[in-house]
Amino acid sequence: MSSANMATIGGSPESTVRKRRVDSRRTETDHVPSSADNGAGDNRDTDKETQLHPGTFWLTRVVLLRSVAFIYIVAFSVAYNQNKQLIGDNGLMPCKNYLNSVKRYVGGKIGLEALAYTPSILWFLDWSSMDANLDGMALVGMALSGFVLVTGMANMVIMVTLWVLYHSLVNVGQLWYSFGWESQLLETGFLAIFLCPVWTLSQVPRSCPPSLICIWTFRWLIVRIMLGAGLIKIRGDKCWRDLTCMDYHYETQPVPNPVSYYMHRFPWWFHRFETLSNHFIELIAPFFTFLGRRMCMVNGAIQILFQVVLIISGNLSFLNWLTIVPSLACFDDASLGFLFSRGSGAQQSVLELQKEKSAGRTPKPTKGVQVPEVTLCCGTDTSRRMQLH
Repeated sequence: MSSANMATIGGSPESTVRKRRVDSRRTETDHVPSSADNGAGDNRDTDKETQLHPGTFWLTRVVLLRSVAFIYIVAFSVAYNQNKQLIGDNGLMPCKNYLNSVKRYVGGKIGLEALAYTPSILWFLDWSSMDANLDGMALVGMALSGFVLVTGMANMVIMVTLWVLYHSLVNVGQLWYSFGWESQLLETGFLAIFLCPVWTLSQVPRSCPPSLICIWTFRWLIVRIMLGAGLIKIRGDKCWRDLTCMDYHYETQPVPNPVSYYMHRFPWWFHRFETLSNHFIELIAPFFTFLGRRMCMVNGAIQILFQVVLIISGNLSFLNWLTIVPSLACFDDASLGFLFSRGSGAQQSVLELQKEKSAGRTPKPTKGVQVPEVTLCCGTDTSRRMQLH
């Protein structure tokens, strides 16, 4: 064979693989890196670049704001449909009569004392048509919460407006607004104010990252809700301690669900399991929040699943939907990325921010970052003092 032919063979694609004898029985293949291997490595690097990293909460903020907006739009829709019949001019308990009684109690003047006794913007509106006032407040609330729900964008101005509007309705709603989910919505909505920049309207405002303080206040809220629910059961009827409460729950709950009939007919051992599971979810699982990222997410998933079961088996207005909201704060961007399309603007913006952070090019914070953190501390202390009184 000529040297030219040997050179041709040596330059063939097979030349990238060399075989040699090993122990006189088998051959060992030594693979020289090829372009295909380089391509696979590049693909792996590309996948890493397009994956969200844990520890940031940009997408968490979007999910939280949309969830709060969803509850707000439901609450304002209920108010729009029922307020005239309940607290309107010709309602069962007219709020005009209630405001007049408060006015007489504080000396016949509408001033700071009246506003402190019953905080409501209705003090400043014309009472000649209270139905129009109530409808207007509900419609404005529906419009603003609908905007946040659809766009995923909000600022402090919008969230404060929503909170003030609903707070005004709750304070004149008397008996009809005395349920626990009304105050829970106000607390959740109050915390949501501090998730947002002051003025900027953007899903991912680059110069105003989500406050970790605010994320932890949402987590603390779900811990408080579940521990409170669990402790009040343990300290209440003995059926919660002897695990027999679920034997009667489905036929005695305030507003049954069509599924309740079938769940009530489950065997006794299943009802014992339900009661025991309830104690674990409400008294043990909340502490997972403080045991690191993975256990915090486990608690969030447990609480969301628990609320879904309660929604299926009961009927407590929007209480269970509302309780899901703070549970979402247990998840970060890496765990919530599946809720956003891969090429969505929000996810792409977060990826860019994470790359910049890895490269040490973090956007300079603006005053909008500092204001929520400082105000949140003051607001939380004030709320605590009000609860103590």
